[in-house]
Amino acid sequence: MRVGLMMRAVPVLAPVLVMVLAGCSGADGVARPGTVRAEISSAIYAPIEQQRVDAAPLTEQEVFPAAALGVMKRESVTLTADCGAAVAADVDGCTQVVRGLFRGPELVGQVAVFNLGDVAQADALVHRFREELFLTPLASERAGTAMVRAMGHFVAVSWVSAEGDAKPDLAEPLAALDQASRFVQARILAL
Repeated sequence: MRVGLMMRAVPVLAPVLVMVLAGCSGADGVARPGTVRAEISSAIYAPIEQQRVDAAPLTEQEVFPAAALGVMKRESVTLTADCGAAVAADVDGCTQVVRGLFRGPELVGQVAVFNLGDVAQADALVHRFREELFLTPLASERAGTAMVRAMGHFVAVSWVSAEGDAKPDLAEPLAALDQASRFVQARILAL
């Protein structure tokens, strides 16, 4: 009897699952990953809660010192004060964003690091990523999966997806992209 009930539920659930897993744009048409994991800042990053304490601007070399992250090779890097262009919306308190585009076998990924005034602005941006906005794609990315983390006054966004008809496991490439945020630990130790 339970099997019969389960079999009847599958046709109803299947379209919902497809929308959740494959949808790469939200109701407002914003390109979005199918899965977004978002974390506000934690006590570990308390030493850099304020940009005035950690005032050095980001550099391309600091965020992306290596030519590759995991199996993906860096294709391009940009650094700009126009944070709004990275998300097609205003970003309160943002002074700069560094973005990198990476490609690997059947994969495309991008990383963005936002430099904000304080942890409250960083946490607010994480909430916006979770609910309403996302990065403007640097490449024609499919849904994929993303991680958004506030770390003191910084927000790091890693987004990876498959290219073409490929269906690779995205967990390891996403973790590799997140290595770009390692510079934060160096900044904390330097204080």
